[in-house]
Amino acid sequence: MGLDMDFSKLQPQDVLDLAIFAEEEAHEQYEFLAGAMTRHGAREVADFFHKMAAREELHRQQIAERRSALYPGAVANLGNRALWGVEAPYNVTPADTMTAGDAFNIAMAAEKKAEAYYAAAMEQALPVEVTQLFAALRQSEVEHQRMLEREQARRSS
Repeated sequence: MGLDMDFSKLQPQDVLDLAIFAEEEAHEQYEFLAGAMTRHGAREVADFFHKMAAREELHRQQIAERRSALYPGAVANLGNRALWGVEAPYNVTPADTMTAGDAFNIAMAAEKKAEAYYAAAMEQALPVEVTQLFAALRQSEVEHQRMLEREQARRSS
């Protein structure tokens, strides 16, 4: 996982906020990868990454809706900052030298980090609704890994 997190110091809404930030990171990262692939003329790969970005945005919306329903009016205790690193990697290949293989590897590493975040978060004393949401999101991250593997294999064959 991208960051060492002591969940015991967080309120349940904080864990949800971090998940929202993670999904924002993922959306931004997929858009970055799509842009890099567009610049390299890999239009189909770019389209795939745009679709993945849209999935991440849907996850962000789901989490935000759940947070709002469970903790109406709760003030955010954490700020969104670029280096939470829950999903996006800290070291990224520059877009001008990135290959499709690099892009898939970066995306896969991010999906695995997100899966690890949700797995760790689920082990905390959270309301059952939050744990259920995180279980579904963890499974989505596993499915994203499968999608990446299939798409990369399709491109290599």
